[in-house]
Amino acid sequence: MNRVSPDTELLISERNKGRSLRQLGQMFGISHELVRQILAKHSPVRVKLLPESMVAARLGYPIGWLVQLKEAGITNPTKPGGRWLYSEEQVKQIPSIIAKMRSCERCGRPREPGCRRFCRECSQYRRKHYYRSFSPEEGD
Repeated sequence: MNRVSPDTELLISERNKGRSLRQLGQMFGISHELVRQILAKHSPVRVKLLPESMVAARLGYPIGWLVQLKEAGITNPTKPGGRWLYSEEQVKQIPSIIAKMRSCERCGRPREPGCRRFCRECSQYRRKHYYRSFSPEEGD
């Protein structure tokens, strides 16, 4: 059986996360051409990188949401030729990240469109009990 060194496994996994050849070369202290040769020799599958517009269309989210994730440093797409590219692994993680970001800060349920921090029910409770306790269990 063909064994691969731990460094090569790390190199392959980082490439699958969407890192560019130059980024990998800098991480490992080797040239990007050597990174390409190692990946060509050991990587079983080529990493498929998808453009941002295709990712947004596939997931059904506005591109602005992907831009917000990128600017916040939550996702790390690559930009090798002028457009942002996402790996398949990143694309799979985006729905759970967005669901977490779109949840109510108080109860954790999904927020309706137009609600910034809280779901409609929690917003109404906050308006009704302006300076009181935020938790209904703590009393009125």
